[in-house]
Amino acid sequence: MPMKTGMIYGGLTAAPCTKVQGFVPLGPSGETIPATLINGVGEGRTVLVSSGIHGSEYPGILTAIELAKELTPEQISGQLILFHPVNTAAFYDRRSYINPIVGENLNRLYPGSPDGSMAEQVAWYMGEEYHKRVDFVIDLHGGDIPETLPPYVYAPGVGDPDVLKASMEAALLVNADYLVKSKSTTGFYNSCAIQGTPAILIERGSQGIWSRDEVDTYKADVKNLLVHLGILNGAIRQPSKKAYVLTNVVFLDAPVSGCWLPEVTLGEHVKKGQRLGIITDLFGSTLTEIRAEFDSIIISFAVSLGIKERDQLITYGI
Repeated sequence: MPMKTGMIYGGLTAAPCTKVQGFVPLGPSGETIPATLINGVGEGRTVLVSSGIHGSEYPGILTAIELAKELTPEQISGQLILFHPVNTAAFYDRRSYINPIVGENLNRLYPGSPDGSMAEQVAWYMGEEYHKRVDFVIDLHGGDIPETLPPYVYAPGVGDPDVLKASMEAALLVNADYLVKSKSTTGFYNSCAIQGTPAILIERGSQGIWSRDEVDTYKADVKNLLVHLGILNGAIRQPSKKAYVLTNVVFLDAPVSGCWLPEVTLGEHVKKGQRLGIITDLFGSTLTEIRAEFDSIIISFAVSLGIKERDQLITYGI
C-alpha cells in the first residue's frame, strides 16, 4: 500500500494524520480566508465543505467553524477541507450577497475567468485550486439578511450522468423541506458538477440570524454526508422526512427598484397568474406586479421593504 502523503491547498500543508488551520488566499483579490485541512489516518476521498460565500448566511458559517474545531484526523479516512467563511470581508461588514473587496456576488460568477474582472479571477482561482482537485463539494448557505426561506437543498442537473447521480444521492440524505434539481450552468456547485466534481448546496436559516438548533441540525447533516462519502466513521441516517423534489424553478430578480410588498407566505401553493406581490415607488404608486408563471410553491422571497433592480426577489417552483 502506498504511503499516505501530505495535502497542500492554498499554500497550507497538512502532513499525514494532522489538522492544520490558517488563512489561504482568495485568488488575486489580496483577501485571505480561514481554512482547515484535516489529513486523516486512512486513505479516502477529499471533500470540500465551503461556507459563507455570502457573508451573512450564519448557520452554515458557524457549522463549518464548529466542525473544523471538533473533527480530528483520527476520525477521518481521506482528506477534509473546510472554509469558514469564504466571504470574510462581507462577514465582518454584515453585507448581503456581495464581496466588498471585489464588488460582486461571487456565487453568480463561476466558473469565472483568468482574464476577467477581479471577481471572475477569484472564481476561476477557486475552481483551479479547489473544485477540480477534490472528490465532492458541500456548499453551505442560508437565507441572507433580506430574505426568508425554509431548509432546502440543491442538486445539479447539468453535467456527466455519474456526477449528477452522485450529487443527487447525497442531496437525498439532507434534512430539508425541498430538493431543487437545478438546470443552471452557473454558480459554485453547478460549476463543480459541470467540471466533473459532484456537489450539492444546502440552505438553512434566514434573515441574518442563527439558532443553536439550526447549527446542530446542519452539523448532523454534514456529518451524515461525510459518512455517506466514506471519510467519517458511522452509520448513514435517513432524513426524518423526504424532501419534496422541485424540477421547474423560477429565480426572479427585481425588475425595478422600489418598495417590495409580498403577498404570499413560504410554502404557499399559488396558481398561474396569481399576484405574488408588487413593487411601488417611494410615493406608493405601483411600478410593477409580480405574478406566478405557473402553478407552484413559494420557496423563498425578500423580506426587505427596499429592493434594488436585479436584487433577488422571489423563488417558486414545482
